[in-house]
Amino acid sequence: MKKRLVIAGVSVCGLVAVLLYVVFSSTARDATFEILQVQHGPISEILAETGTIQFVRTVMVKPTVSGEVRHIYADVGDRVSADDVLAVIEPDPSQSLQLSRQRARVDGARIDLSERAMNFERKRELYERSLISSEEFDQARIAHTRARHDLDMAELELQILELKVNVEVDSNKTHGAVRVLSPLDGIVIARAVEEGEVVASGTSSYTGGTEMFRIGDPDRMIVKSAVGETDAGRVRSGQEVWIRVDAYPDATYRGRVERVAPVGVRRPGSTLVTFDTEIVISDPSKELQQGMSCDIDIVVEKNDHSVLVPVSSVMEMVDYRGAFIEQNDPALTGSAPVKRHMVYRCTSADPELPKCPEAYLESSVVEIGIESTENVEILSGIEPGAHIARDARAVHAALNAKHP
Repeated sequence: MKKRLVIAGVSVCGLVAVLLYVVFSSTARDATFEILQVQHGPISEILAETGTIQFVRTVMVKPTVSGEVRHIYADVGDRVSADDVLAVIEPDPSQSLQLSRQRARVDGARIDLSERAMNFERKRELYERSLISSEEFDQARIAHTRARHDLDMAELELQILELKVNVEVDSNKTHGAVRVLSPLDGIVIARAVEEGEVVASGTSSYTGGTEMFRIGDPDRMIVKSAVGETDAGRVRSGQEVWIRVDAYPDATYRGRVERVAPVGVRRPGSTLVTFDTEIVISDPSKELQQGMSCDIDIVVEKNDHSVLVPVSSVMEMVDYRGAFIEQNDPALTGSAPVKRHMVYRCTSADPELPKCPEAYLESSVVEIGIESTENVEILSGIEPGAHIARDARAVHAALNAKHP
């Protein structure tokens, strides 16, 4: 009886072992991997950077005369038009004296012309009656002409001086306040003076004059960015750029690369060399303001009709003595291998199935082009419509485990 029980137990154990072997060997033999179909589609290689929004054109407004600020009519954030009065300055005594002297010179030239004109008329009458010589008449005529030219020149100099300082002439024409005018249509982005302050002329001061206002043109805005030297060679004028501002995360603005500096700059305290890059915003909005931080995506390369596969389906291998091995293989020590890219193609009779048996997966060397964070462009080695493994590394690991 005991012998029968022992024999039965041994038989059961053997049967279980056989079943386990069949199950595991079948599982190993029938391992399948998810596949996908190679498709056509657009792909872009993006260079992600950060930058700051700035106006293309900003103008510093300085007074044309020295003096005391009497009134201020514009403040930061105000929109102004060209020739709008930003402030009024009371000229200092020397500036007022210069204007007064020029006006006095005009008055003197006007009086002199009047005297010369009367003298010329008298000489004409005498000459016509043959009471004076032609030489004396010519002298009177020349003096009259010279006096008229002197008055024209004095009036022109006064006009230039008054236009230069934007003076407001008072009723007595003695001296007037000087207007500080806006040189362009734009937004006041800075104001550096208060009423009562004394400012220096921007045309005669050795220090360059006092900056009163700074005005920016909002119709043209740029993003200034610093591109690292490893990427600067791929950035060119005209490339498309997508801009996202931290203040408006849901909005995206279009732009293009305008200029890449020809000389790199090493920032203080850093060993990294960067190249200043300017990006023109194609669709500037009133929401955008100077100094805003933004993220930019520079479209380094683009193809709207490429053969695409997911990044996970392509594996970078090394061609080492005719065999494809991974880059971290110990056999590569001290050698100069050639890098290749590989996908696993499904050769099953029914490729429409969602998964492909391991036995029907074959490696294919491919040439790649543009790489994005999600997809890879295939230039050669596989055609659209083919079915490949979604996870090339998983297939490679399984094959290596089965056939080390």
